[in-house]
Amino acid sequence: MKHLNLVALGALVAAYALGPMATQILTPAVPFVHRDFAISMAAAQTLISLAFATIAVMTLVYGPLSDRYGRRPVILAGTMLFCIGSVIAALAPTPELLIAGRMVQAAGSSAGLVLTRTIVHDVYGRERSAKVLAYLTVVMIFVPMLSPLAGGVLLDHVSWRAIFALCAALGAVALSLLAVCLPETHPARVAKLGLRQAFDNFGALLADRRYVGPALFFSFVMATFFVAQAAIPYLIVEVHGGTATEYGVWFAVLCAFYIGGNYASGRWGHLVARSRLIVFSGIGCLVAAIAGLVTVSMFEWNTATLFVPAIALSLFGAIAIAPVQAEAVSAQPERSGSASGLMSGMQMAIGAVAVQVVGFTHDGTPYPMFIALIACAAMALVAYGSVYIAERRVTAPAAA
Repeated sequence: MKHLNLVALGALVAAYALGPMATQILTPAVPFVHRDFAISMAAAQTLISLAFATIAVMTLVYGPLSDRYGRRPVILAGTMLFCIGSVIAALAPTPELLIAGRMVQAAGSSAGLVLTRTIVHDVYGRERSAKVLAYLTVVMIFVPMLSPLAGGVLLDHVSWRAIFALCAALGAVALSLLAVCLPETHPARVAKLGLRQAFDNFGALLADRRYVGPALFFSFVMATFFVAQAAIPYLIVEVHGGTATEYGVWFAVLCAFYIGGNYASGRWGHLVARSRLIVFSGIGCLVAAIAGLVTVSMFEWNTATLFVPAIALSLFGAIAIAPVQAEAVSAQPERSGSASGLMSGMQMAIGAVAVQVVGFTHDGTPYPMFIALIACAAMALVAYGSVYIAERRVTAPAAA
């Protein structure tokens, strides 16, 4: 198969967007759940952090399953699970059942997060997949871009339960598109599936610096996005007295810059060595996070001083998102499904820890958020440093 038609690509976009959409449309609802159920903010924050932890576990499962049974049936099953979890959460009478439904929803969304990258790699290979992923991400982000705004309107005028009802409806649309339009892209299945084989694949990947560096860079940069999305709604709605709609409008601007970074990567990224582009992205993220901390330390903080550094960080981070994913998944092509799943697991595990740390350290100021952003950006650079240094050592003698 040389390429996917536009309808099949649209089905993939729909499946991939479910996870980010569900997280971003729900994030401004956390303070409302905190108030409605009279639970602590840290407990309400588990709607985000436990969902990330669930995705971290499930992404380790979907990759090997897709290597054994094929991409199509696995992504269909996951999307159906997303719909079921959304319905459970929408009808939940208690916070415990709400969190359980959210975890089922997150488990289902993992399939799209993992298998979109894998399917693109199946069809387009290492060189073309980075460009295709960059362009797809531009399209994928439109649903998450509008999600906080839609969520804010629903929160201000209906209730947080309407958010989960909307998720169920959009999940049903994605499931229908996948069932009708998506072909199987991995006809050569592995002979059998076993835990030992799956863990052997993960072990081989974790022992490969070419995989670990890009995968960790991707995970820590994505953690900066998760931290900002988890902390800013609380600061705006609960502390600053703003509205969920206000958050949604600003978040749409942030997503527009994220789209710009992805488009620039796809359009002009090939003009720069991939490793240099990734390092540039990491440095930009770190500078934006430090600038944000300095700004709120020197001036009275408001919605703009929270969002502007986050917007700059999203722009720089987006530049490397597609190239670094392509680099990680192509490190061991024969394990592309496992590689994609493990990377998503790492992303969500690191994101879950970062979000919950910020949740526990909420003190009514932006300082915990910006400290977490700086830490994540710095660790992303450190993680990729060994790959970049090794590549420089190889290319330096050749240039000489």
